Amino acid sequence: MNRRQMLRAALAPALVVGLGTACSEPQPKAGSVDVVDPGSAPATPAPSPTPSLPAGPLTGAPVSAAPLAGRQAVAVPLRVSPSTTPAGLDAADLVYAEFAESDTLHLTAVFQSRDAAKVGPVAEIRPVDIRSVAVLRPFVGYDGGPTGFLTQFEKSGLAGITPDDGDVIDDGYTSTAALLKAAPKGGQPPTAPLDHATDGAALAARDLVPATELSVAVSGGPPMVWRYDQQKSLWVGKVGTATVTAASVIVLTMEYRTLDVRNPSPRSLPSANVFGEGALIAVSGPSSAKGRWRKPGLGMVCTLADNGGDLLHPQPGNAWVIYAPTTAKVTVK
Repeated sequence: MNRRQMLRAALAPALVVGLGTACSEPQPKAGSVDVVDPGSAPATPAPSPTPSLPAGPLTGAPVSAAPLAGRQAVAVPLRVSPSTTPAGLDAADLVYAEFAESDTLHLTAVFQSRDAAKVGPVAEIRPVDIRSVAVLRPFVGYDGGPTGFLTQFEKSGLAGITPDDGDVIDDGYTSTAALLKAAPKGGQPPTAPLDHATDGAALAARDLVPATELSVAVSGGPPMVWRYDQQKSLWVGKVGTATVTAASVIVLTMEYRTLDVRNPSPRSLPSANVFGEGALIAVSGPSSAKGRWRKPGLGMVCTLADNGGDLLHPQPGNAWVIYAPTTAKVTVK
């Protein structure tokens, strides 16, 4: 090897080290400001975690504002004929439906997590209203009723208001805001009446079948047909002239009896016997299940179980509970 080759070999490692040092970025001193390469995007700070909102006791779904989960519910009975356009049902968390006289439905709409600016037409109080919602402790807006029904209401421990008590109910209609304002202070939130699904749990532990349509046919009563809207993940039906939606529809089969009332006017009324037990069919999401219901008394929640005895788990959201006579034809497709 000549001198030039020997010199080149000796200088090569030094050049590599020198170039590597010159091309690397110097580390900032402690307490100094980091210099960001203009060609790279600045690091995005991690977002602060958003506190989760509590679930409404009637729907099992997060409320729009935390205080709503802890407020008292309000309930309103409505009388709906095929030509009636009911108001406010789209905001109800829970609706109970009884087949009434003259091709009508007697509904009990319960509101807690959402408000309705107009609810009605407000109907008289009936035993089905008292027996369905007493366990929920709502403040009730109603349009009077037969003497015996009013006595049952007073004995139930529920509080309420009628058109005779002021302008909360005006020309047959009210609002959730007016009812809540009229309610006595200290009202408690309702007991959860359903065991809603969490983490994608199925409606039932057994005998679960796909469903796209539910129909309830009652002799002399208005037909009720619900169809599943897969895009919205809701069941869609029609009550009177209004289109209504529900996350779940639950049909409880039970005995009806005829009540003869005399005051203030003599008449006979069909009445669902909501105490006891019987068969049920429920649809929630794209599924249906059969099972049994049981409600021992006024202050007890109605339990819903599959045919193996495990509780049903409806999807979070609003629900309709339909009281079907034992003679009704209930079909799921």
